[in-house]
Amino acid sequence: MLFSIYPTDAAETRRTVIDQVLATAPAPGASGASGGSGDERMLFTSLHMVDTGELAAFGEVLRAAHDDDGVTFCADVSPVALEYVVAGDEGWGWLARRGITMLRLDYGFDADEIDRVAEASGCRIAVNASTVDVAFLDELAGLPVVGWHNFYPRPETGLTASFLVAQSRLFLDRGMPVLAFIPGERELRAPLHLGLPTLEEQRHHNAWRSYLQLRRLVPEAVVVCAEGAVADDHAAWIAEFEATGTVTLPVVGLDAAASVLLERPWRLRVEEAAASFRLDETRGGIRPSRIRNADARERGSLQVDLDAYGRYRGEVHLMRADRPLDAGQARIGEVAAPYRGIVDDLRPGQTVRLIPLPS
Repeated sequence: MLFSIYPTDAAETRRTVIDQVLATAPAPGASGASGGSGDERMLFTSLHMVDTGELAAFGEVLRAAHDDDGVTFCADVSPVALEYVVAGDEGWGWLARRGITMLRLDYGFDADEIDRVAEASGCRIAVNASTVDVAFLDELAGLPVVGWHNFYPRPETGLTASFLVAQSRLFLDRGMPVLAFIPGERELRAPLHLGLPTLEEQRHHNAWRSYLQLRRLVPEAVVVCAEGAVADDHAAWIAEFEATGTVTLPVVGLDAAASVLLERPWRLRVEEAAASFRLDETRGGIRPSRIRNADARERGSLQVDLDAYGRYRGEVHLMRADRPLDAGQARIGEVAAPYRGIVDDLRPGQTVRLIPLPS
């Protein structure tokens, strides 16, 4: 996962935010996610500043991060800001000396101008994946373009899931990388402080839930934290998923007899059933210490087969949908409420790791 740093952050906190991000995600460019080399440590940033003195000061923050920590940047830039930075004594070298290896060129650049900027700067080029159309991409044929989605500070302006998928396919079907934003969980960005999602429905979701949803909707996409950083446990779970594909599921109310579920990861059976995910290799292993059923076998609850199901006794089901009570099953726990939506993002054959809800 990649992260962002903005000039609108208070000057005294910019370096703190960078340090926090680097500590949270020491190698965000794994698998070449940034569109560069696999070991690149990239942050997304903006050079949309009217005050040229502020732009120069922010450039020194970027230079220090690049020189001290090897950080590179994808910079969102306007024609006015780009003209200012290259008109100085450093010319196009202003970008390279500050670790800017990718430019996101949005409004104000036509296809010919983008070609000229790519050649003059030596930077990779990103365009706004949330707004471009097929005709514009065809004009850029031959240029190794990256599709970088937008984020939306104002509530009720973010994308729908179907639009995100459709726009992403424009790039992926042409072999172009795609990146999209999730809101952060620390130091939400001014002036609204209401989150910076690409998907509107993620505006107030936790980062782990949002991350997995984006990976389900557009599996090839690189996920970018749009502001500050994410909670330490969420960052660790994201890193584990990117390294192993294992989905961490915080659970509550676990029956004492089901504590074995916390001892190792479990694979979801490969058959896709409508009612539940079945945990492989659990059959025969669990007898609940007492029956604590709710009003129904609710989505997100863990149900175990009882003796009435014969050879299936002990098999654990993670419910995908609400179903009526079944005398042959008993509730043994549930996915914690903040993470229950993750059930919708699971797929048969995935590996899950159940943990007690962190305090």
